[in-house]
Amino acid sequence: MRILTDFEVIPDAFSKYAPEQNKIDGHAVVSFPFKVEGIEPGSRYLHIALTDPDSIPVAGFAWIHWCAANIALPEGAKEILIPEDFSRKMESLAPGSCQGKNSLASRFVGQASSPASSLYIGPTPPDKAHFYLLRVWATREKLDLSQGFWLSGLLCRLVESGSAPDASSTSKVPQACALLKGRA
Repeated sequence: MRILTDFEVIPDAFSKYAPEQNKIDGHAVVSFPFKVEGIEPGSRYLHIALTDPDSIPVAGFAWIHWCAANIALPEGAKEILIPEDFSRKMESLAPGSCQGKNSLASRFVGQASSPASSLYIGPTPPDKAHFYLLRVWATREKLDLSQGFWLSGLLCRLVESGSAPDASSTSKVPQACALLKGRA
């Protein structure tokens, strides 16, 4: 499986330079489009995580920008386009799917009550350009997750389903990663 975008640097429209009408509480909430190709036959659901490992020296943890689970695939799909603004349109575009909490919901950030805390939030690196890790997993079974799950819950459900995301078990889960850049 692989992730394709038509950019290497996340465009301004999906990051801290997004127009104000595309922000909630100062955070860009329009998610960027990407394509997933080479989906393993028999896969029925996709799961997404977008994190910022470069935020560790700044925030003390890898910032979670987005996580989503149980995105049903059309039967026999070998590829799928995740369209622009999918995060805000998931309920209508992918009924039965759910989104997890991003780092706004962390007790260290204190914005859990923000409507943006369970949506995609775009990169806003404060110090320098950061790299962002977009990961997508495909599973045959729906994961036991509900709206507002934490990324750790997604990873645990992947392990429990026999679709472990760790390096020792990559043969058990089709997954793809893309390293994207966000400008400061």
